Amino acid sequence: MTQTTPRVQQAPKALRLAAAARLVSVEGPARRRAARALLENASSAGIDPSLMWITTDPARGREWVGQVCLVVPACGRTAMLFLSQPGSERLLGSESAQLDERVRVLRGAFAGLEARADLDIAVAQSLPEPGQAWSIEACKRASMVHVGDLAYLRRSLPKGTGAVDPGALDWPEGVRVRRMGDPADPENTRRLIVALDRSYEDTLDCPELCGLRTTEDVLASHKSTGEFDPTHWWVVELDGRPEGCVLMSRCPEQDALELVYLGLSTRLRGRGLGRLVLERAMASAVQPGLASMTCAVDRRNTPALSLYRGFGFAEFTSRIAYVHPINAARKTNV
Repeated sequence: MTQTTPRVQQAPKALRLAAAARLVSVEGPARRRAARALLENASSAGIDPSLMWITTDPARGREWVGQVCLVVPACGRTAMLFLSQPGSERLLGSESAQLDERVRVLRGAFAGLEARADLDIAVAQSLPEPGQAWSIEACKRASMVHVGDLAYLRRSLPKGTGAVDPGALDWPEGVRVRRMGDPADPENTRRLIVALDRSYEDTLDCPELCGLRTTEDVLASHKSTGEFDPTHWWVVELDGRPEGCVLMSRCPEQDALELVYLGLSTRLRGRGLGRLVLERAMASAVQPGLASMTCAVDRRNTPALSLYRGFGFAEFTSRIAYVHPINAARKTNV
């Protein structure tokens, strides 16, 4: 039989079930049912089945699908990428052939997103687990940028009856912590953006991400994490200037409060404020219905890791972060 090279294309409707079957982790006869359920529930999960790039080869059958990349747009002009896992060499080819196709569907997805100005995606990202060499190698060969090895941390919270207002506590001279305030007020948003920008200077948390999106985009991503509640968002000021922030969101399905972001400017670092801010954040988190507090940290940020571990946080999982800029020519940075 003549050897053919599988073609990369956006999944037509007729092949979406076969493509979904390559994405689900269920084995055996239940795979097709799981794939059908994925498609039936796609809309409620924020998934657009048309945003799947696949490899096809008519020589292997009209419904043959090799490798798949599913793109799921998210808030803040980002998109998550999900790749198909290695499969039977008899059906899908050698390990190296499957890897080559996986790289090609990634590149096909990038090109497809570049052509879709209506989607307005600035960054595509993938978060494989450390043991998923098949995904990590595909990201590398597709020229995605490694932006950090992330440690996900968690610690339990004591039971409590009410949250502490951090603004009512004593702070060092010149330092003030206050709630974000009404998010509809442009001035409150402006001050938070200034605080974020100043906290990014010489950051050790995924510095490669700086400049890939506007700070407004980053803020939109933070707001989309869990349940946004501005009473859990605080701005840290020094002499009246925004110099940092603490952003937390409740995740009811996990009975947890996620520490979405904690960052201080160079003017506030090295003064023990990180410890004081985290202490106040944890005191604020003690309230009914919350059993734990979680966060994610770049492993290169050793001061932050040391801080969290000193407060009893322990790692429960990890991810390796890769990104690819999309529509760079249309992106406007702050």
